[in-house]
Amino acid sequence: MARVIREQFLLLLVLCLVPPALAAHESGPVGPYNVSFDVNTTMDYKVIVEPSSSGQTSMGVDFVRYNMTIDSEDYAAWLVFTRYEEPMVANITANEYIVYSALIDSGADVPNLYQVEMDGQPAVVGNFRFQRQFLGEGRYQEGDLVVAAAYSPDARLYEDGSYRGKNDFRIISTYPWEIIRDLLYTLHVEVPAEDRLPINLSNPINESSERN
Repeated sequence: MARVIREQFLLLLVLCLVPPALAAHESGPVGPYNVSFDVNTTMDYKVIVEPSSSGQTSMGVDFVRYNMTIDSEDYAAWLVFTRYEEPMVANITANEYIVYSALIDSGADVPNLYQVEMDGQPAVVGNFRFQRQFLGEGRYQEGDLVVAAAYSPDARLYEDGSYRGKNDFRIISTYPWEIIRDLLYTLHVEVPAEDRLPINLSNPINESSERN
């Protein structure tokens, strides 16, 4: 009898020591950035970091873009990191434009937009639900949620009152809300060291609010 009780006690102790299931923590380099976030799901997924690309805005500002995809059988999230040669406008209005345009291009009629904080910075999150089956790959159904967000991880207020940053983060996702919510809540983007240093605010900076 004592042996049975002892074995049951040991089994209970082992069960108590097993930690509860936690969200998967992803971290690693994406171009010049160190990126980390949690993926709160039990479904299989893979993280794909794509080769960088470069371009120029309509105002002639050079940039380099780095893309990451979080892909699963039924859902996907596309993360885009952009580093500009000059600080660009990164206020709420600029981020609203980015999110609104991304959702409209994805099929939204009137997307919902919300001002939030991400990674300690002002950000905008938006969403909409498909009203009919998406005609692209046919993988989305009526009622599926699409979420987009944008912010600048290094933006700061300048002496002229403008809010600017050299780095820009955007995401658009078809994952269920509880998954993308936790990803956005835990997201941290560490920008290159030189972008974290104080900028000489007396230098002229690009006055355009347009970011590609």
